[in-house]
Amino acid sequence: MTIARMLALGFAVMVFLLVLAVALGLNRLAVLNAQVENVVLESWERTVLANRAIDLMNAQTQDTLRLFLPGDPGPIRQAISARIIAIRDILEQLDAELSDPQSRALLKEIISQRSAYVASFLQVAELLDGGQRESAESLIVTQTIPRLNAVLESMDALIALKGSILAETGSDSLAAFKQARALLTSFLVIAVLAALLLSSWITRAVVRPLGGEPAEVKRIVDRIAAGDLAGDIRLRDGDETSLLAAMNHMQSNLRSLIADRMRAERSMHESRQRLFELVETLRDWMWEVDADWRYTFVSPQVRDLLGYEPEEVLGRTPFDLMAPEDAERLRPMLDVNRGGLHPIVALENVNLHKNGQRVVLETSGRPYFDAEGRFAGYRGLDREVSDRKQAEAKRLEEAGRLREALVREVHHRIKNNLQTVIGLLRREAARRPLAHEAIESAINQVQAVAVVHGLYGRVSGHSILLCELLPAVVSSVFDLTGVPIVQEGLDASERRLLVRESETVAVALILNELLTNAVKHSSGAPEEQIHVTFVREQARGSIRIRNPGRLAPEFDFDSGKGVGTGLGLVRALVPVPGVSLRFSESDAGVEVVMTIEPPVVVSPQNG
Repeated sequence: MTIARMLALGFAVMVFLLVLAVALGLNRLAVLNAQVENVVLESWERTVLANRAIDLMNAQTQDTLRLFLPGDPGPIRQAISARIIAIRDILEQLDAELSDPQSRALLKEIISQRSAYVASFLQVAELLDGGQRESAESLIVTQTIPRLNAVLESMDALIALKGSILAETGSDSLAAFKQARALLTSFLVIAVLAALLLSSWITRAVVRPLGGEPAEVKRIVDRIAAGDLAGDIRLRDGDETSLLAAMNHMQSNLRSLIADRMRAERSMHESRQRLFELVETLRDWMWEVDADWRYTFVSPQVRDLLGYEPEEVLGRTPFDLMAPEDAERLRPMLDVNRGGLHPIVALENVNLHKNGQRVVLETSGRPYFDAEGRFAGYRGLDREVSDRKQAEAKRLEEAGRLREALVREVHHRIKNNLQTVIGLLRREAARRPLAHEAIESAINQVQAVAVVHGLYGRVSGHSILLCELLPAVVSSVFDLTGVPIVQEGLDASERRLLVRESETVAVALILNELLTNAVKHSSGAPEEQIHVTFVREQARGSIRIRNPGRLAPEFDFDSGKGVGTGLGLVRALVPVPGVSLRFSESDAGVEVVMTIEPPVVVSPQNG
């Protein structure tokens, strides 16, 4: 049971006993007071009535004697008759109100004596009316007055009886008062004893667990709470379970813990000092950020890398120091890393030096957690890789130049070899007249491939524009056939479209076959000249080839009907999607529209 409950229980018992004693005493006194009040009131009222009756009877005696005096007896008789009625009424009232047997018996006797008195008085009155004055005087002396005295004596006895009843009531009241006083005294003594017992019980229940007086215990607790662990705590013999014993044990443990903590802090301070000295010798910038990417620790190397003092960086985020484009690019990536608690490994990013210079850093870090295991942020380091990036860029640039030179040399040698093959084919064509046409077709195709390699041998970056490829193929066909071809729309810079390297040979062969086929139907005369027009429409280009020839009646390029060997090769080479051919015929001749679009060609800025 807690001390509060003990105190509450003790005071409740004390209050209950006191209230019970007071309630019983008050109830007893109230009953006694009511009894005394009733008896006194009743006795007083009856005594008043009895005295009034005695007064009336005394007056009656006087008037009775006045009947024998000279004068008119009429008024005296009337007064006597009225008194007789009043005395009768008083006696009837007393008869109705008296309750004790003795009083009622005495009243009954009074009524009987009064009746005898009244009868004697009436007899005296008759004798006086009859003129028998002497007989009347004798009767009043011998009967009437003695009977009236008897009534008066009985009334005095009734009054005395009421007096004795009052005395008895007072005696009973005194006894009841003494009994109530004794009861109250007993209850008060019991309450005091109970209070003493409860106080002793509560004192033992409080002081024993405390181990001493509450004031002393409070002083010791306040001293320890204030951090003073130097004083000793005096305990009672054998005390091992009190609050003071626990405080003594706690004080001893705190002394040990504080000593251990101070040793640990000294060791940590020394370790931290060594770590800081080591950090200051590194070229890398060490940092720590919280869960919102705000810097909470920055090593001094940030001064050398970015020109900021460590205090200027604290509270900022890495994205505040990055170049805007890198901050926009890397923030979503790093937020994903943070969401999955993934490490940051060799992440290159461009930062802005305090003087505005761009500095390339390589960032690595790992997440760390607080004592409760909650994610607290990242710790890591940044190292400058600008020199390395520049060296790498120079190395790649040099390698690129060497590769370009090597590739151009390879394409040049391939072109020379193809030219050699063309020479061999021409010699064979001269030797084999029957195969001359087929060999010439092969020569045209090899020539187209040689044109492509010739272009690759002159450009850098393996990039051939459609407006470069088309004139080269036209020039090759002219060299082989001697038939002039009019070119249009190739001089505007906005018509530049880049042919993908993987599709360059196929596009060149298709153009070669279409132009060679057109040359076959032209005599070279001005009115039969071949026209080639290049038109660019946004991301695609159209090449229109017009010649004076005619299509076969059954010609259908899509199904392959009426298509010769050359156009058959074209059908096989057309990349799908990306290249489409449309043939039309008019009075002026045949027009072929070759449409080239992505992914076969792209704009140079997207290539």
